Amino acid sequence: MEPIYWNCIIAHGITAFSYFGIPILIGVFFAKTKATIPSKFWLAFFLSGGFVLFCGFYHFLAIFEPHIGVSLLHLGVLDVMALVSLSALFYLMPTAYQIVEAIARHQEDTRELQRSQQIQRLFLDQGPFGAYIKDEQSRVLYYNQEIQSRFSVDPQEWLGKTDSEYLPDPEEGRRVIENDQVVLKTLRPLKLIEEVKIPGNDQPCYWLSFKFPFSDGATGACRIGGISIDITESIEAQRSLTDLNRQLEEKTLKLEAKKQELIYLSDMADMLYCCESEDEVYQVVALTCSKLFPNMSGCIYIIANSKNYVQMNSFWGDEITSKEIFSLSDCWALRRGKLNLLSPHTSGLMCNHLIQPVSGTHLCAPLFGQGEVVGILHINALEEISPEDQQITEIIARTLGIALNNLSIKQRLTYDNLRDGMTQLFNQNYMQTITEQRLAEAERSGEPLSVIFLDIDNFKSYNSRYGHLTANIVLQGLAKLLLKSIRSFDIACRWGGEEFVIVMPNMTLENLRKRVEQLRVDVEQMQLKDGDQILEGITASFGIAVSEPGITVKDFLNRANQAMLEAKRTGKNRVIEYVNKYY
Repeated sequence: MEPIYWNCIIAHGITAFSYFGIPILIGVFFAKTKATIPSKFWLAFFLSGGFVLFCGFYHFLAIFEPHIGVSLLHLGVLDVMALVSLSALFYLMPTAYQIVEAIARHQEDTRELQRSQQIQRLFLDQGPFGAYIKDEQSRVLYYNQEIQSRFSVDPQEWLGKTDSEYLPDPEEGRRVIENDQVVLKTLRPLKLIEEVKIPGNDQPCYWLSFKFPFSDGATGACRIGGISIDITESIEAQRSLTDLNRQLEEKTLKLEAKKQELIYLSDMADMLYCCESEDEVYQVVALTCSKLFPNMSGCIYIIANSKNYVQMNSFWGDEITSKEIFSLSDCWALRRGKLNLLSPHTSGLMCNHLIQPVSGTHLCAPLFGQGEVVGILHINALEEISPEDQQITEIIARTLGIALNNLSIKQRLTYDNLRDGMTQLFNQNYMQTITEQRLAEAERSGEPLSVIFLDIDNFKSYNSRYGHLTANIVLQGLAKLLLKSIRSFDIACRWGGEEFVIVMPNMTLENLRKRVEQLRVDVEQMQLKDGDQILEGITASFGIAVSEPGITVKDFLNRANQAMLEAKRTGKNRVIEYVNKYY
């Protein structure tokens, strides 16, 4: 019985050692790998561990039990249990470590996944963009804090709803859903700008949205993911920039128009400075107005010298809406000396010179010359005449008045520079200039040019007898006689003192002799009076010369002067023709 006893003791000892070793080994592995038991498995774990430990205590206490009879079957079972327990212990040594290590890795992966999900959630919730997930019916499954704060909604308020259910404008919601369906049908990402109104705000917000399809790994259902960035400020800035560019373009066009207007006005001023007659002045102003006001018509009126009526001198445009001649009282601009505007939207005074029925807009601007009104500039348009065009019209009227005044001064100065102050005949400077021009024309045309040089006989003694004032009357009377006796295109001048010169183009030598002889007789028969006093008559000596090819003005006038001196020398009061002795 002794071997059986020790066999039983050893079998119980090995079994107890194995039972105690298995939980201790697993506990060491858990401690080494820092693995933890999931809470839902704690009870099963403790019960299993308790069971193993109590089995170990049972076999451990069985070692010290008093000797009892043991059958060979019982002994065989104990030996098999000891072998199995010891084998389980040795087998669990590497396997338990792997299991515990796998549990630790799984727990670490779980914690890492939780940390990753937490970071993702923080990223989605704290990012400056709206993030959301929708199902195939565009129902919201998730939206982040940015959307919650922008639309002032709770985390669960929109879940399960579509955009048309919670957006203020159902039409906007319908458009958003249509975009979602495009993503689902094409299964491709979609980038677009969506206009959405936020509750409580009348102004729409603009979102740059990136929508993309993805599959739910848990259910396999197709989902729509979206990230939207608020670009309202960018859109408004772009619109402001567009408006600014448009305003800049408008200002540029206005500046270009102003520049062109200045060019037209500057050209007008230059041309007016070069004008030699009033007709040229009117043409220049009419041309400038047709450029500055292409859609308007107008005309220039000047007060007649009699001051009794106003007459049209020039017009431009397609239609004349004012009378050609009218009295000064018919125009309010002439009466007041100010602009008078009549338009459908302006309560102005209607001028009587307008042709009935009156339509459109009419503007009358007075023309001032030498401090008084000399006429008006009248403009009519189908539409309103802008304040800028009114200012331009006033500038043109002022410039036109100044131009007429300057032309009058210029003509007077020109007249004074070309005329002799006493006789009003041309002076010597003009005679030399015009004779040179006439010689060139005669040589080009082949027609002769004649010149007459005459001198009053015994004028010094006449001057001494009657005095300078009476002698001046004689000179003025002779000048009037010369103007009556010559043709309109002949030129008479006072050469100096009592000497006069007449230039006659296109006249044969025979006719010249007859004309000058008749002039000599007319001078001799001329009656002169100083008031009621009848003055003694005068005579004059005449010298004539006909041009030759290549002759100069100086030689031409000298020939006539020499012939006149010959007439003086041979008895006076006669006509002598210059004869070229070397011809």
